[in-house]
Amino acid sequence: MSETARVKANIVVIDDDKLVNDLIYRILRKQYSTRGYESAEEALRSENLSTVDVIIVDVNLPGMDGIEFLNRVQLVDPGIPVILITGYGDIDIAISALQSGATDFILKPFKNEQISISVERALEARRLVLENRALLEELRQKNQELEILNEEIKTRNIEIEKELDIAANLQRCLFPAALPDLDRFDLALKFRPVEKVSGDFFDFISYDEDHFAFVFADVSGHGVPAALYSAMVKTAISSVKTSSPVPSEFMGEVNRFLIGSQKKMSYNYVTIFYGLFDLAADTLTYCNAGIPSPAIMRADGGYVFLDPNSPFVGIFENSVYKNERMSISGGDRLVFYTDGVFELTGSNDRIMGQGVFLELLKKYVEKNIHELIETIFERVMEFSGSQRPGDDITLIGMSYKSKEGGKR
Repeated sequence: MSETARVKANIVVIDDDKLVNDLIYRILRKQYSTRGYESAEEALRSENLSTVDVIIVDVNLPGMDGIEFLNRVQLVDPGIPVILITGYGDIDIAISALQSGATDFILKPFKNEQISISVERALEARRLVLENRALLEELRQKNQELEILNEEIKTRNIEIEKELDIAANLQRCLFPAALPDLDRFDLALKFRPVEKVSGDFFDFISYDEDHFAFVFADVSGHGVPAALYSAMVKTAISSVKTSSPVPSEFMGEVNRFLIGSQKKMSYNYVTIFYGLFDLAADTLTYCNAGIPSPAIMRADGGYVFLDPNSPFVGIFENSVYKNERMSISGGDRLVFYTDGVFELTGSNDRIMGQGVFLELLKKYVEKNIHELIETIFERVMEFSGSQRPGDDITLIGMSYKSKEGGKR
C-alpha cells in the first residue's frame, strides 16, 4: 500500500488496558491516523464507523465485550476489518469470532511486527472490499442505464413497426391488390417479403382488348430502402405506360425517368421484365432487363427460357434495350420468379441456386399452374428450413388458354 494511503487510513484501537492501548497507538501512529478508546461504548459514541478503515479490539472489555462490538460493527458495515486481541485462555472465542466475520486475531503478549503485519493485511482486505463495492455500484448504474436504453429501444421498435405498417399499407395502394381476372390466362401467385415492405412488385397494363403488358420487377436490396425505390419505379411506369407499348421503348423511357429523377447517384437499380402479349396473334414480345430467366413450359413438354437481353434499369443513361418475340399457344405455362427464390440459404449454409430451382419446375411439370406454384414455394421454404430468407421471394405463374378455352 502507498505511503499516502497509509497516512489516510483510520485505525481505531479499543482496549481497557491503558498500557496495551498506548503501545498499539505508538506502533501505528507514524503510519496511520490512530485513535484509542478504553471501552466499546466510548468508541461507538465518538466514531463514525463508516469512516473507519480498521478496528483493533480486545475480546475482554468491561460492559460491551469485543464479540458484541464485532456484531455491532457488522450491522453497520460488514466490510470493516476487525482484529481481535485475546489471551491464550480465550483462543477458542477468537477462532469462533473469525468464523463470525472477524478479520484476524492477535495473542497477548504480542510483538510490534504482529500488529503492523495484521493491520497491513486488514487494510488490503479493506481496499479490496471498497474496490469491489465501487465496481458493483458502477455495474448497477450501467445495468440501470441499459434498462433505460432497452426500454427506449422497445418503444422505438414499436414506433418503427407502426411506421412499417403504414408504409406497407401505402405500398399496397401503389400495386395490384390481387391478380387480375384475364379471360385468356389463369394466374397464380406466392409472395413472401423479408420485411413488411418489399422491393419486388408486378403490374398489368391494359392497352386494348387484345393487348396487355405484364411488368415484373425486383429492386436492388430489400426492406424500406427497396420499397421507397420501388415506389419511384412505380411512378416511372405509370408516367410512361401510355407512351409506347413497345417493350424496348417503354424500358428506355423508364430508365431515363429514374436517372433524371435522381439529383445524385443513389446506386439503386431495378431489374424489370416487360412483356407485351398480343392475344390475337398469340405472341409475346418482351424485354428482359436482368430478371432471372422466366420459363415457358410448352404444352408439348418443351421448355423455353426468356433470358435477360438488356441491362439493368436506372444505372446508365445510354443503356440500349432490345425486343424479342416468342409465340405462345394454348396450354403453355409461364413462370416468373425473382432471385430471392433461389438465392436463399439452407440449413447447411448452402445456397439453393438457380439450377436446383429449375429442376423443381421440371419435376412438377404435370401439375396445374396453381399446384405448381404452391408446390415449388413449399419446396423452397423446406430448403431454407429455419433460416430466414435474405431477400424478397415472388413467384407468379401464368397458364395461357386457347381461344376455345381450357387451362392447366
